[in-house]
Amino acid sequence: MASGTFQSLPVPTTALDGRISAIVLDPDGNPADVVNKGTAVTVRVDWNLTGFLVPLLAGTWNLHISVDEIGGTHDFNQPQPPESVPLNGNPDYRRDIVLTTLQAGRTYSLVASLTYRNPVGTPAPLGGYVNVGTVNVLL
Repeated sequence: MASGTFQSLPVPTTALDGRISAIVLDPDGNPADVVNKGTAVTVRVDWNLTGFLVPLLAGTWNLHISVDEIGGTHDFNQPQPPESVPLNGNPDYRRDIVLTTLQAGRTYSLVASLTYRNPVGTPAPLGGYVNVGTVNVLL
């Protein structure tokens, strides 16, 4: 599981902090960086908030995976638009994003990106990203 960078609001870390991590899984739920052609892979993203402000936060997380074909042009974000995840007062979140359009014989770099919008829909400096790694799709 890859750990990422999490940016919190400009408050002390005792008030609010976070962690984000992600892993690529094959259809059997095993970690994978090489898959057979035609195989869907799942990027599992976990994030966690800590601090006494957590129960007071409201708004929406927006999560997507940036898929970049290394040396090629098959680049995209999944899902489109990003998945919206309402803040619910709990500190722990998990979402699975399934990638079904990876093409045979290509290698992809994956980055999970998490952003935040406050209750009125304005972006705020809270969120993070994870360089999940690469996936090689066999011919």
